[in-house]
Amino acid sequence: MTVEGRFAENGPPPVLRWVLAPRWQWNARKLQRAHGALLSSTTAWCLVALAQDPTNVPFVQNLLARRAKESHHPPGVALDCWTALRHEEQVRRRVWLARYGATPLHRLGVPEELIELSGLHVVEWRLPPDVEAASLVVQRRPRVGNGSEGVRRCR
Repeated sequence: MTVEGRFAENGPPPVLRWVLAPRWQWNARKLQRAHGALLSSTTAWCLVALAQDPTNVPFVQNLLARRAKESHHPPGVALDCWTALRHEEQVRRRVWLARYGATPLHRLGVPEELIELSGLHVVEWRLPPDVEAASLVVQRRPRVGNGSEGVRRCR
């Protein structure tokens, strides 16, 4: 198909998307630094694009379809394991949560349903047992007195 034929079918690419590309890249890198090593640059860019405008779902799905061989996880949001984190990472997350009161993914504002619909697989922070903060997914807390005290194991 010729370039002219492709533009005739889909119309020219939106100028706004080209103008905002550097800002999206900057925000994606900022999100990736805040979230940590579990968030790839592609996933961070997709999340920033969805946060900017939920109608970007087809663009995210197209990007993920081209990279389908790289992903072996089902779409949606999973939680990491707090007890398996290095002490430095636990301290870094505690400082972040004390400062902002929410995880980086929660602050971004992309609903869990939109992440799953777009085909993304994202690993969200499991919150520390003694910290109350907002997270992308609802995390159950053990109740005192029901025998669930002690070390919590990740599933």
